[in-house]
Amino acid sequence: METGQKQNNITGLQNLSLLNLENLFNVYTANVYSTQQNYFYNLLGTVNIPSDLDNSTYNIFTVTTDYMPWTLISQKAYNTPQLWWLICCTNNIQNPIQFPKAGTTLKILTPAYVSAILQQITQSQ
Repeated sequence: METGQKQNNITGLQNLSLLNLENLFNVYTANVYSTQQNYFYNLLGTVNIPSDLDNSTYNIFTVTTDYMPWTLISQKAYNTPQLWWLICCTNNIQNPIQFPKAGTTLKILTPAYVSAILQQITQSQ
C-alpha cells in the first residue's frame, strides 16, 4: 500500500469540489485483488467544531418540516447540497441517516467561517 494523498493530487482520478466530504480523507492505492490499481479512502479523517462557538460564527436555522434531508438544509443554507457534512459536524450529529424533526434548531456556520475551515482542510493535507 502506498502513502496516502488527496484525490485531487492523483492523476487519473476525477477532481473533487472543495466542498466535498471526501476531501477530509486520504486516498491509498493497492493492487489487492488484481493487477488493476484499487483506491481506498482512510475514513478516520474528522472535523471537530467546538461546541462553544462565538455567536458571530453561525446563524440559527429552524427545521420547518419532519424528515428534511441534510442535503436540503445545506442547499437552503449554503446554496449547495454538498456541505451537509459540515452542518452535521457543527451540530454534533452522529447519525446523518436520521433526519432532524420539525422545530429542531441548528447552528449554520457563516460563509466566511466555512471558507476558513475548508482552506484549513486543504492546507493540512
